[in-house]
Amino acid sequence: MSEQALRKEAPVARANFVSCAAIYNMQTCILFGTLLPAAGLSYEQDKEAVLDLFERITRRRASWSKLSLGERNLSLDALAAKLPEHVAVEVPLLPKRLHAWRKGDPANGYERLDIPAGPLARQKRYVVTLWCLLGYEPKRLDARVSKQFGVEKFVWLSDPAALATLAKDLWSRCKRAGIDPEPA
Repeated sequence: MSEQALRKEAPVARANFVSCAAIYNMQTCILFGTLLPAAGLSYEQDKEAVLDLFERITRRRASWSKLSLGERNLSLDALAAKLPEHVAVEVPLLPKRLHAWRKGDPANGYERLDIPAGPLARQKRYVVTLWCLLGYEPKRLDARVSKQFGVEKFVWLSDPAALATLAKDLWSRCKRAGIDPEPA
């Protein structure tokens, strides 16, 4: 088989697709690279204390690799809340349908919305952040914007008032759900 034929058969990676495995790896890097060292803990030396912490947060005793993505995010949030303010941690966004994903499950993920630079880019990124904090699929934002504002794609929304309305609604939903709408 020629090299050209092989290139045609190889799957093309999508630049805006975030796989569950990538989220899993980001979570692991945050825990072992930032949170545990900042808390003065070692997973190997303080394993029982760390497992007790996971059990208090997730209501089940399991090692880090046995936790679902949602349980891992809860653990990261709880640990990050106990750290001094100078330690900045960004926990990966996770749509609700991926909360139960565990290592070894079939490959999955979500399409990330890429916001082009422009005068409303900051406001659009905030809307996307709130949308994802609520656990909604990023690609479903287009349907919401189309239905509410008559614009086919969210990235095409150019009315600052419409963006403000959307942001206020999502902000209120976050507050009602007990989610901090002002992520660091």
